[in-house]
Amino acid sequence: MPLQKDSFVNNRYRILEVLGQGGMGTVFRALDENLGVEVALKENLFTTDEYSRQFRREATILASMRHKNLPRVSDHFEIEGQGQYLIMDYIEGEDLRQRMDRLGILEDDEVIVIGAAICDALEYMHNRRPVILHRDIKPGNVKISPDGVVFLVDFGLAKVVSGTQATTTGARAMTPGYSSPEQYGTARTDHRSDIYSLGATLYAALTGVIPEDGLARAMDQVDLTPVRKRNAKVGRRLATVLDKALAVHPEDRYQSAAEFKTGLLGAGGPTRSLNSELTVAPPPPEVVKAIAEGRHTASNLLTEPEYDMSGESSTRRRKRLMKILGRVAVGVVAVAALGGFWYFNGPGAIIVERERTPNATEPFVAVAETDTPPAGETATPEATEEAAVLPTLEVTIAPLFPDEADVLAFASNRTGSFQIWVQSLESRREIQITNIPGGACQPEWSPDGSRIAFTSPCRDNQDVYVDARLYMINVDGTGLTVLPTGVGSSDPSWSPDGRFLLYTLAFDSIRSHIYRLDLESGESVYMTGEDKLNFDPVWSPDGERFVFVSTRQGGYRLYVKENDPDAEAQTLTRSGEKYNSQPSWTPDGLQVVFIQRPSPQSGPGQLYRVSMEMLNITNSLVYQEFRVSAGLVVEPEVDPDVSNDGFRIAYEGWPDGENHDIWVMFIDGTNRTRITTDPAVDFDPAWRPSQP
Repeated sequence: MPLQKDSFVNNRYRILEVLGQGGMGTVFRALDENLGVEVALKENLFTTDEYSRQFRREATILASMRHKNLPRVSDHFEIEGQGQYLIMDYIEGEDLRQRMDRLGILEDDEVIVIGAAICDALEYMHNRRPVILHRDIKPGNVKISPDGVVFLVDFGLAKVVSGTQATTTGARAMTPGYSSPEQYGTARTDHRSDIYSLGATLYAALTGVIPEDGLARAMDQVDLTPVRKRNAKVGRRLATVLDKALAVHPEDRYQSAAEFKTGLLGAGGPTRSLNSELTVAPPPPEVVKAIAEGRHTASNLLTEPEYDMSGESSTRRRKRLMKILGRVAVGVVAVAALGGFWYFNGPGAIIVERERTPNATEPFVAVAETDTPPAGETATPEATEEAAVLPTLEVTIAPLFPDEADVLAFASNRTGSFQIWVQSLESRREIQITNIPGGACQPEWSPDGSRIAFTSPCRDNQDVYVDARLYMINVDGTGLTVLPTGVGSSDPSWSPDGRFLLYTLAFDSIRSHIYRLDLESGESVYMTGEDKLNFDPVWSPDGERFVFVSTRQGGYRLYVKENDPDAEAQTLTRSGEKYNSQPSWTPDGLQVVFIQRPSPQSGPGQLYRVSMEMLNITNSLVYQEFRVSAGLVVEPEVDPDVSNDGFRIAYEGWPDGENHDIWVMFIDGTNRTRITTDPAVDFDPAWRPSQP
């Protein structure tokens, strides 16, 4: 279970607060009770034997590092059945986000010094044997100590890379705007990915704007806005240096951190040299104290760039996208498959022991089927590395409960972590489908009922999953396959013809887009153009449109969009600042059922429905949203899914205030029936499609 404040780890380290969380673990500020000093404690919760071996190797290598701009690893250990732990220096002071919050955009000279200091740290890391890559450089991971020394932190999440394996096999930390295009899977990553991320970090410090996303730039959807267009005071030479560091193609960037440092210092005038003191003005003591006491945090002054793709025709964009994807399709699928395999079964770091040929061709790799599980009620698939292709549409799997009409899939943590379960409403028999470290949720049936797409890792029911991926599995527990949708994927929605999946790709907690994956080609197409929070896409029954949730106009509203990347989204719900989410179509396509809360912080919601006729209503006095259980007792109702016959709604409820179970009621809110009774949390119900 997650570490709590004031709990002890290894009878020595007392937890003080959470510093950061990610897909591979959590970083805490802790007190070393033996020495009386504060430390950063990184916890990994994956406990497979292979992961443990690689973690020990990674920790030993990181502990050998000594550099003035890097925190020091002082200890590492494992607790059987719980996880692995890495202890690092805790660096006091402010991070770059907090500095910008305090000072606004920074002056050229200060940015040059910060960049040059980080280049020193990167040059040290990149020249280690084995090579160490950071792969998550961003303002929050650059700290300025009370002495004005610049540190690159969070390197406990760094990647120690082996030249005998592609760097694509590791679980990647990706932060849109700061991550290089190749980190999304279009090529292998190397030290030049860190150069890109540092360039993006310095760009943000100079402009107050996060640079346009690398993947969108690689696909010619957007161009990088010149630094001087955002801040005319930036020197021309410095702007040129950042342009080079932010080149889409690695071969066009600086080829080493030392070269990047030389460029930065050269942009600062003739008086600055490679041996210049690389410190900046320290944060005031009162700021350091406020941060240490948790009274000062970054207020996210950085703004997102606005993408305008209106000047290019949809046909031209699609042709360009197809051309680019055609060149990288093999690499994308290899990255997605291997990344998923290592994400769940492998180490958080990979080891580089010799150089690789930069343009070596990767094999086409996916996660192949496992052997059929033994007879019983639990299928526990394990991903394996074998040559394979994306699953074809002709896969035929014997259905579960073939003689029973009403079958629900759902997520439950009754075995200790959230996994996918299937239950027959007639016999109430239950079968566990997944058994994946990190958990699984958001089950989505294929139209023929033979497979389930899902999201993993899953540790809770949430709007977006920044660190998750999409997977597919046969209903008999075989054929576990990672889909080429990248880290941050969730909300799978299968098209009625079985060819496409809509999904959400989350960049952070406030920005996500919706994409459409072609299951035959492995290609994804960008479907939402507003750079806000867009999630919960659901196909209409005829496959001609989809409904989704977005914050584009304030509040959480439902929108409907045609199945065309260039179509305009239409507002469906008009309930102002109320929180509307989790839409589900009725089978006739005439209504959408959803949950509504007064605000995101107002607790559980209730089910509402709205007619598609509301799309054409302009008079707000005529517009209506109907409470499903109007006039009945108010109970928590979330995660709705309308049945195939259109008469019932499955949902998650906890009328006793504690036990979260799957319930079914008529679409008018009557005849409520509790389906699951386990004391664990059950959520995300999904009706199996009607069987032929």
